Amino acid sequence: MNTELENKLFVKQLLGVVIFFFAVSASGQQEETQKPWFGIQLPPPVLPHTNPVAMGGRGPAPAVVPEGEEAYFELEGRRLAYDLERIVDFSRQSLSNREFGSDQIWGRVSGFYSGETTVRWAAERLKDAGIDDVRFQRFDQDPDASLWIPSRWEVRLLGHSQFGAGSDDVILQSSMPLAPSEFAGGELSAPIVYVGKGSAAELLHIDVRGKIAIQHITPQAHLVFERGSAVPQARDLMARGAAAVINLVDQPGNQRVRDFSNCGGPCFNLGGQDSWFLSQVMNAAAIAGKADQLTMRLSLQSATHNNLNALNAVGVIPGRASDETIVLNAHADAWFDGAGDNGDGLAVLLAMARHFAKPENQLLRTLVLVVSAGHHTSGLNGPRNAVLMNQDVFQNALLIFNLEHVAQRNISPARFLFDDGYRQYTADAGEAPIVVGITNQSEFLRGLFDEGVQRYGTNFVATDSAMASGEGGGYRSVGVPIVTTMQAPPLYHTSGEVTEVISVPGLERMARFVAHFVKQVDRVESNSLDSPQ
Repeated sequence: MNTELENKLFVKQLLGVVIFFFAVSASGQQEETQKPWFGIQLPPPVLPHTNPVAMGGRGPAPAVVPEGEEAYFELEGRRLAYDLERIVDFSRQSLSNREFGSDQIWGRVSGFYSGETTVRWAAERLKDAGIDDVRFQRFDQDPDASLWIPSRWEVRLLGHSQFGAGSDDVILQSSMPLAPSEFAGGELSAPIVYVGKGSAAELLHIDVRGKIAIQHITPQAHLVFERGSAVPQARDLMARGAAAVINLVDQPGNQRVRDFSNCGGPCFNLGGQDSWFLSQVMNAAAIAGKADQLTMRLSLQSATHNNLNALNAVGVIPGRASDETIVLNAHADAWFDGAGDNGDGLAVLLAMARHFAKPENQLLRTLVLVVSAGHHTSGLNGPRNAVLMNQDVFQNALLIFNLEHVAQRNISPARFLFDDGYRQYTADAGEAPIVVGITNQSEFLRGLFDEGVQRYGTNFVATDSAMASGEGGGYRSVGVPIVTTMQAPPLYHTSGEVTEVISVPGLERMARFVAHFVKQVDRVESNSLDSPQ
């Protein structure tokens, strides 16, 4: 066969392959467009009290028990885990009782029954430990403050056959309205437009006027670190004429995410799998030339609460030889199950009550344990009111230690994808890093945290910080060093912060460390806690 003939046959075969490929591709695309929502798998429902993280069978290492601490059974992880379950139960009761009018939001909220019963239960545990001086202290909400709480809402992606046969409306169940979102008439329908990260460069050629702007947020750990960018970007979108803002938040599972507020207009978060689904739909619609046909309907009912009041509980264990006080604080309030914010911190505080109320563990100085109403309810600040109502304690304070988010498992996106393309999150065999804040950067106090890593294996971050959290900040008026321990995990302020994501050995590691820390502080002169020169 001559070369010319061979070339003609090759070209003919090649054309046949190309035609076949495009035919199959076109057939596949046509098949996908005949499926609901371009063939994209619908997101799962939101299931309360459900762990959104793949845990596997490889758990955390057992807690280290140094020589001489073998008899401290009250600090064992399983004992703390028992208290943690009881604390989270108050949140679950909030949901079962429909405390806020629906099954979409719940928690241990100061100013409401769930918050008060949690504090009262914790105070009884202080008494059970043998503390005689336990103070219930009620205080009122600041007169100019109010708490906005959504009671019932819906984010609905409107269906149409142009997105595939059978493309019915999809309710994105992980949606979470942010304060203080409101609609005229309680409902809003508008087309959606994707704005990426919402940067000025991305918005240069995007018209958001009259539309629901969809911005994408990928937290770098703790959601609080995203407030500085997410909120101004949302406000900018509203200023440009957006009808509302939806935040796609890359989070484990399909959980409600309660963070980022004051967006300048109606604003909702979506959890991880709802966000993934909506992203894929927007991509498919763009490819099909139908992006401008995507429409959402938002609805919302809410209430604003004033004139609330709340309880702190304060337990005082007198010292053997001094009226100087060492103060330990843990806030009791939470949104959703709140196992990590701040059920674990409160469980550690109660362990300190059992440990130091024993006569053999009595300190030289007086130990004060504050079960704080917390800082989540605007105008009801537990620490600030604890100071105002306990001058005898705080005028002699040496140091204040705030326990907050201390034992969650370390969680990160897995390297594999599920069949629908969503990237699962998984836990490793350790606890999430714990940020240490020491307001005066005392070398002595910093050394105790170095010792904690070596003695107990606590996962404190390596860098120093002078931060005091929103809870610890309420003690600044006392004018003494404030120590804060706080994790920055991805489940912070989400409905996925359940007991299963808490490390039981991590609870014990932290309890043993705090007991050791307090004893070391109790043994030194007060000037040892001074800031470095």
